[in-house]
Amino acid sequence: LPAAILAVATAATLTAYGVSIGDVAIFAAYIAFGVTLPGMVWVRALRGRSAHIAEDVAIGLAVGYCLEIATYIVARAVGAPLLFLLWPILTLVAFAAIPRLRAPWHGGERITAPAWWSWSLAVILGFLLVYAATTYYSWHPLTGTGAPYVDMPYHLALIGELRHHMPPMIPYVIGQPLAYHWFFYAEAAATSWATGIEPAVLLYRLSGLPMFVAFVVLTAVAARRLTGGWWSGPVAVAIALFGTVADPYGWAGTPVMDTQTLPINWLSPTNLFGLALFSATIVVLIDHLGAETSVPRRRWLLIGLLLAGIAGAKASLLPILIVGLVVTVAGTAIARRRIDRRAAGTLGLALVALGLATILLYRGATGGLSIGLHSLSTFLVVARPSAGGVPGLSRLILPIVGWLVALGLWSLLWAGAFGLSARLRRAATDPRILLLIGLCAGGLGAVTVLWYPGNSEIFYLKGAAGAFGLIAAAGIAAVVPREVPIRRLVAGAAAFAMLGAVTLMLVKRAGPPNAPTIPSAHLPGVLAGMLLPTVALLAVVLIAYVVLRRIERRRPAFHGLVPLLVIALAMGFSVPNALTLMIVPITRAHVGNAVVPGDGIDAARWLRDHSDPGDLVATNLHCIPAGAPDACDARHFWVSAYTERRMLVEGWAYTGRAVARGKTLGGNSRTVSFWDQPLLERNDAAFSDPSPARLAGLRTVDGVRWLFADLTMANADALANDATLRFRQGDFAVYQLR
Repeated sequence: LPAAILAVATAATLTAYGVSIGDVAIFAAYIAFGVTLPGMVWVRALRGRSAHIAEDVAIGLAVGYCLEIATYIVARAVGAPLLFLLWPILTLVAFAAIPRLRAPWHGGERITAPAWWSWSLAVILGFLLVYAATTYYSWHPLTGTGAPYVDMPYHLALIGELRHHMPPMIPYVIGQPLAYHWFFYAEAAATSWATGIEPAVLLYRLSGLPMFVAFVVLTAVAARRLTGGWWSGPVAVAIALFGTVADPYGWAGTPVMDTQTLPINWLSPTNLFGLALFSATIVVLIDHLGAETSVPRRRWLLIGLLLAGIAGAKASLLPILIVGLVVTVAGTAIARRRIDRRAAGTLGLALVALGLATILLYRGATGGLSIGLHSLSTFLVVARPSAGGVPGLSRLILPIVGWLVALGLWSLLWAGAFGLSARLRRAATDPRILLLIGLCAGGLGAVTVLWYPGNSEIFYLKGAAGAFGLIAAAGIAAVVPREVPIRRLVAGAAAFAMLGAVTLMLVKRAGPPNAPTIPSAHLPGVLAGMLLPTVALLAVVLIAYVVLRRIERRRPAFHGLVPLLVIALAMGFSVPNALTLMIVPITRAHVGNAVVPGDGIDAARWLRDHSDPGDLVATNLHCIPAGAPDACDARHFWVSAYTERRMLVEGWAYTGRAVARGKTLGGNSRTVSFWDQPLLERNDAAFSDPSPARLAGLRTVDGVRWLFADLTMANADALANDATLRFRQGDFAVYQLR
């Protein structure tokens, strides 16, 4: 019933925001029978058993994605993209014809989840749907003029590239390899071929929905595996999705990086795709590492398939998984004085997957990686006091103090993890717990010492959101006294969480409303402003623990409750900031960086429908509005996005050459000048001062077949004399070179 109600609500919401009921039905049918069901067949065959139906469906979806991408890559490479549909068809035919494949469907776990468990997950997914509709769908219209988030045309351009080319290149500037995690775009391209649904509809409305379901269900399943209690599932999901650091500062917003994924998942579909596949990987590894008996050899194939999937889903996932597996191998070797062969074998597979991905997908590129304290300097708790300039030794002191503040706030956000100390011996020898500790340590370590352009190191933490939710829920489960009635536990925890929220607001009100800076408060004043609010919260937790322990000796009603209440107090500090992130975007619409004109979309789609995928296009559109009047923000991608054609030069941001050039020149890689100025000048002169010789040069030397012109910056009359006008809509025109 919860699933049926959620499905109806989802369909109604999608139709209200511009998706036809036909597209909704076709997409649902394809995901169900073209991805999930055949993936589920493989999951049960490789595991040798069935599990709870929700778990099998969610892992089946993840494995189905991996197989869909693998077969699509081959089909696209040989020039027959629809050939990839053979894999679900052959899988279902084999399942129907071979009795051995059906054997796992008749055994395994026969467990019925409590109704409240299903309803709680449905409520969480329902909130995510409402959040998507009010903060994402509403300012990403499917038709007409819109102002999308600046990166959305970039994602759309890569889907178009994967629809028509393999191996892929960057489509908006000629000759640049796509050294990126592009598996999401391959999945969307495959879905577009299979269903006939426009890529924009998939990106802006449909593709993310099943990925959210997989992440929520599999995180809840993994929590139950660890703790044995159904209640831990919704707790782990809530922490993973909504948990954010406390904000005791009146001037910092979210003061340090954390795992909060709520605002970013729709804006970064690769992160959402990575969360879905990573959650499946964690569930499979929890079973694999925690099995007391031998496991079927074919399970290694399942693990390898998922590792290959996450290698291309998000570049940040395999490194933190490798850290988690190293911690698992080292921890079990110390605790048990022997090497855990399963963990070591999985570590070997992960290293092979990372090596292959580095060569084949990322092509040896580092994405502008720097090692040092620069990442810490971008934490708001450091950046705001540094705004007035940081002289001498302060450049080193402020990042270090910011890291100490981050440690304090992180420990409060995931205070539940400290509950594992109640069963320290068991936790230290449990490879599943060691894996999660390693994943979390890998994410925190990455944002401490690594820096990427655009602060992309934050995705090391975002990708580990599920692991942080699981480790916190496992710790809470370790301190929950079984003899205390559930209502009393919930009431006590809720009361202390509210007390934590009130305490946070009092601490925040007691501090200054504006950031202390070096020029205004000098270094001692800045350090006091950074440290005192966090130290005050830590002191409140310590005092509460001491007081509750004394009360516990006198009042039997508190017996066994102290650790849980202190954890609730500490995690309650984050409630005001979490509620702000959940509510503010719903009541205040986000404004995109640059308008994508409806007339331009119409012209671009005409060009897509009347040209060949191999045709090269030139355009005079390169920049979106930047902060400085003379600056060019080269994140202009919508022409390649809607034409699904490669450009001679449109934008040039997010390319390896732009990143390297920005690093060399000490500037922003998004606003750095184009590396081949003669090419750019030749391109633009063909629009502003066209001549037969210039247009002939574009065609014969550069291979251009079409011109996509913004006529407000072009000489339309001269263009019409020397090229054939094929389509015009408003200020946008498409010309074919003769």
